Amino acid sequence: PAFLFDKPASYGPKTWNVEEDSERYRRAIYTFRFRSVPYPMLQAFDAPNGDISTVKRTRSNTPLQALTTLNETLFMECAVGLAETTLSPKTNSDESRIETAFRRCVSRYPSAEEKQVLSDFLNRQREYFNSHPEEAKQISEQKKVKDAPADFAAWVALSRVLLNMDETITKE
Repeated sequence: PAFLFDKPASYGPKTWNVEEDSERYRRAIYTFRFRSVPYPMLQAFDAPNGDISTVKRTRSNTPLQALTTLNETLFMECAVGLAETTLSPKTNSDESRIETAFRRCVSRYPSAEEKQVLSDFLNRQREYFNSHPEEAKQISEQKKVKDAPADFAAWVALSRVLLNMDETITKE
């Protein structure tokens, strides 16, 4: 019979409502959770169930976590925010901006080698976004950046790299 393949009425559809105002960026401790359908990003990072008290979180590193940090909308928004903060008028040189962004993520200064790698990456991203202005515009529209969208998009790409580092995600 067909009714055997219908979902029970008690389970119903579960939708995650995304807030658009100041409530959007409140702490995750206040995030609404369904017991039967955990939020996918929290599940990827082994968040404990809400029905049990947890003294110490389990620690794991999986490829799914790396894919989540690269593709989850929240992490993209964080990268845009980090790029916007990094490009504030307080710092002018790329070197000091890279140091500032790096310190915000891992609470230490980058080594000379790390700084060089990040600087080279930033320059490659600038070249890419200068030759692909439509992609740069798509990224920069999130913050309504009018001046130098390619530069802003390059800083967003660098911010995504910094936010995706194991040292940023995992506390050692």
